[in-house]
Amino acid sequence: MFEEAKKFFNAYNTIFDSGDMAAFSQLFAEPFISVRPDSAIASMSTNEIALNFFTDVLNTWKLEGYKYFSTKDYDVTPIGKKSMLVTLTWEMLNENHGLIREWRQSYNLLMVGNQWKVITSTFHTR
Repeated sequence: MFEEAKKFFNAYNTIFDSGDMAAFSQLFAEPFISVRPDSAIASMSTNEIALNFFTDVLNTWKLEGYKYFSTKDYDVTPIGKKSMLVTLTWEMLNENHGLIREWRQSYNLLMVGNQWKVITSTFHTR
């Protein structure tokens, strides 16, 4: 499942970096839960709500200088045949690929039909 996780997050990253939040919101299950860096819980019952949420996140990060993301340090744990827990490090980069910040985040993915969907994501707080 390691290669499937890398493939999923390469697409996830590419779509987010493109700014196509309509396509990005389709990567999430309905409902979807995100535990944010401040431990707040964002519960999104529809992809439309996720679209609005991630559009706001994208705009906030752009104000901080965000232009690209990269990932590293994957840990993948299969949970049966159609689910996995993926933990990775995100690197938020500026236009010159300089590091703005990095963090660890975990995702529970579920195979829905032929596609992986994010059920939950949790930022690791320090």
